[in-house]
This record gives sequence, structure tokens and C-alpha cells, in this order.
Amino acid sequence: MIARRGPTASLLLAGWLFADLLLGLTIIMLGAQAPPPAPPKPLGAKASASASPSPSPSPSPCATRVAGVGAKATKISFSVSPGASDVRLTRQVKTELRKHRSRLVGKHAGMVLTFGAAGGAGGAGGGVQLASRVNKAISTAFPGIFGTAATRNFHDLAAPPGSISMEIYFVTSGCARTSES
Repeated sequence: MIARRGPTASLLLAGWLFADLLLGLTIIMLGAQAPPPAPPKPLGAKASASASPSPSPSPSPCATRVAGVGAKATKISFSVSPGASDVRLTRQVKTELRKHRSRLVGKHAGMVLTFGAAGGAGGAGGGVQLASRVNKAISTAFPGIFGTAATRNFHDLAAPPGSISMEIYFVTSGCARTSES
């Protein structure tokens, strides 16, 4: 009797192909990661030319300063006119965000998720386009807060036309403690 190799051989080849693709994607993802940050230079690295030593500052409990994007979002909702010109839309956004001034002053946004609803105008693409226009308006109106933020535009299916919902993730800074403290 002759053994058939058709389906079994192709199934084995498919498994190896999948394994090779997975290995290739893993290598690509490892290569795409950013390099680790350079270690901080110690404060006393430069030699002092003065004859009398100055008193050294008290040791800081921080080895390095670290910054990141906070895990908790600040949520803001308001309405705009979807068909407004860019200048008028920027004015509307500026007016609405001034109502939330106490939650925004002195902070820098790291990431902003904006959900727009344009109603029947353009379907889901209209909501994404409105969210994109609002994100451009916030960076124009408040460049100190939103100028360097990463923004993402989404469509809100459940909201009435002209509704904007924003989730703002602010940049936080902290302290990486030394091993002594």
C-alpha cells in the first residue's frame, strides 16, 4: 500500500511557515524598540578649579527624574458646530476649554483621545474628521498644554451631532529613588 503525503505534508509546512513568520515579527518588534536612555551624569563629574571647597549639597533621594503619561484620564465633554469653519471651530473649542481652566492650567498633555460625532454628515468618517479638526484646534488654541501631545481621533456612535468627548492623559514626573533610601 502506498502512503499519501498530500494533506499531512502541507499541514506541516503551514506550521513551519507560521513559526517562521512569528519569529520574523518578533525580531522586527525587538529591533523597533527605542534604545534605553543614557545614564545620567553625576553632579560631581566636573573638577572644580577653586582652591576652597564649597559645601556640598545634601544628597537627593532621587537618583533620576522620570516622566511618563499618567494612567488616569481627565475627561471633558462639550459641543461644537460640525460645519463651522476652522477659525470658528477654534474659537468654540477655546471657549469650551476655558470652562475647564482649573483642570488644565500648569499641565502638559501627553496623549489626547478625542471622540467626535458628526451625525449623518459623513457617517463614521465624519466623526473622525470632526475629532481631527478639534485636535488641531486645541493645539492652536493652547499650544503650551496640547502642543506636543499625541492625539487620536475616534467616532462616537451614541452621541448627538457636534458632541466632543476628550480623554486627556497628562505628563507626570516623578522620582526614581536611590537604593540607599
